[in-house]
Amino acid sequence: MKTKYFFLVLLTAVMFQSCDSESEPVQIDSKLEHRVFTSQALTNNYIRNSDFRYMQIYTPAGYNSNGNIYYPVIYLLHGLPFSEYAFSNKEIWNKWIDPNGVFKNFPDFPQEGFQEWIDGLILSKKIDPMIIVIPNAVSKHGFSFYSNSALNGNFEDYIAKDLVNYIDSNYKTINNKDGRAVIGFSQGGYGAIKLGMKHADKFSVIASHSAPLVFEAFKSYIPMIFAENPEGIKGPPDPSKFLTYAYYAMGAAWSPNINNQNIIIEPFSYSVDLPFAFPSGKVIDHVWAKWLENDPFTMLDTYGNDFKSLNGIYFDCGKLDEFGWGVPYEFFIQKLDAYGITYTNELHDYGHFDKMFSRLEISLSFCSDKMK
Repeated sequence: MKTKYFFLVLLTAVMFQSCDSESEPVQIDSKLEHRVFTSQALTNNYIRNSDFRYMQIYTPAGYNSNGNIYYPVIYLLHGLPFSEYAFSNKEIWNKWIDPNGVFKNFPDFPQEGFQEWIDGLILSKKIDPMIIVIPNAVSKHGFSFYSNSALNGNFEDYIAKDLVNYIDSNYKTINNKDGRAVIGFSQGGYGAIKLGMKHADKFSVIASHSAPLVFEAFKSYIPMIFAENPEGIKGPPDPSKFLTYAYYAMGAAWSPNINNQNIIIEPFSYSVDLPFAFPSGKVIDHVWAKWLENDPFTMLDTYGNDFKSLNGIYFDCGKLDEFGWGVPYEFFIQKLDAYGITYTNELHDYGHFDKMFSRLEISLSFCSDKMK
C-alpha cells in the first residue's frame, strides 16, 4: 500500500508540473516592458513623423496572477530627453546636462532604478498598485508639445485617443476616466494640463511639473533668441541654440506654415511662423493669436468648466527654474480662483529638472489618492 501511495503522489506531482510548464508563467514580480503600436492620429503627417510609437509600460507585482483585479493607469509624459526612456535611463540625459548650458544638474535618479523605485512606493503604500505608461512623443522638431498640428501630426489625439484605446484593449485597466491620470514634466507638464482641459471625459486627475502655463512669459525670451542668432535666424533649428530650437518647435506645434515651400529640407521641414519679427522683436499679432489658442491661461476661458470637473489638479515649479516659469504662475492661480477651480500648487526650492523624482513621488501619490 505504501508503494502504491508513493507512486500516486509522484504521478500527481508530475501532472501538476506538466500543466505549469504548458501554461503562461505566473508573474510574481513587477515588469517594465517596451512596447510599440501604430497611432492612426500620426499616420501620413506632413513632416513624416513616424506613426510607430514606442512606450515603456510598468505593471505591478502580481499583475498576471490577480486575474480579476483591474488597475488604474497613469500616463507619464516626458519633456527632455525626447524618449520613453526619459525616466529610466540616466545616460540619455548626457547631451542635455552641461555645467555651462541651460540645465546644469542631472535629475535625482533613484539608485535602484525606476522599476524598483515604483515597487518601493507601492510596498510602502505611498501609491496603490497601478499601471504606468510612458509614451514616446518626439517629433522631428524635438518637442511636440502634445498638440495637434498640421505639420507634426496630431500628438494630442495620439495620447488621448489612440494610446488610451491601445492600453485599455491590451491591459487590465479600470476602463473609465476615474481610473486614468496624467503626469508630466516640462513640455509633458504642459501636455498634462492641456489634456486635462480638453479631455476631461478621458482623465480624472492631472499633475504638472515645471510647465509653461502662461505664454506671456515667452515674450521675455525674444532678446535671448536674438543673442543666440546675431546674424539672423536661419535654419535648420540647432539644439545647441536651445531657445531658438524650442521656439521652432512651438511654431511647429501651434503656428505651422506648410505653404512655405522654400524652407523645406527633405525629409525635414521647419516650415513654421514665429510670433515675432527680426530684428525689431515686434510681436506678430496673427501668429501670436494662434499661440494663445494653446496657452493654458487663455484656454481656461474656454475649458474652465471641464477643468473644474476633474477629481484632482496638481502643479508645481521651482524657484530656481531655469526659465523662471514659476513667476507667472501667480496669474494662472488667480484665474483658477476666479473660476472656482480647486487645485494643489507648490513653488519649491529647486530647478527645472533637479528634483524630478522627488516631485514625481508627490504627484504619483496625489494621483493615486484622487483616482476613484
